[in-house]
Amino acid sequence: MAPFQFRLEQVRQYRKQLEEQAMQALAVAVQARDATLARIDSISLEIENVRTLLCKPEALESARLWLGSQYETAMKQDLENARSLLARQENHVDACRVALVEAAKDRELLDRLKEKQAEKHHLQERQKEQRTNDETATLRYTPAAI
Repeated sequence: MAPFQFRLEQVRQYRKQLEEQAMQALAVAVQARDATLARIDSISLEIENVRTLLCKPEALESARLWLGSQYETAMKQDLENARSLLARQENHVDACRVALVEAAKDRELLDRLKEKQAEKHHLQERQKEQRTNDETATLRYTPAAI
């Protein structure tokens, strides 16, 4: 029985590499998005801490009050910047996910083609073997004398 050779194996391997690269890109994008989410949580917590400190009686001194409100304003700006970055990262994550799905479809298409061709090859090999066995049996057959 001759071994099966898939003619498009190199293309299949290349598409598999593209799929793996798309997976890695998605993982990096998700990791960056998660880091930004953590930063947003951290900034939000810091803003709450500043607000709590500004409500204390010792913060009523005008210099401290001004400094605290300036810090809170800066933190709010940082929070808006982080939210804007998060929106861009969400779009990037979605784009990476779409790219991964497309790469997976391309690879699966070749995988299915390989399976079909392998089945067809094995069927043809079995048919060849059966014909050889039939011919051998026919040649060796000696009819019984009547």
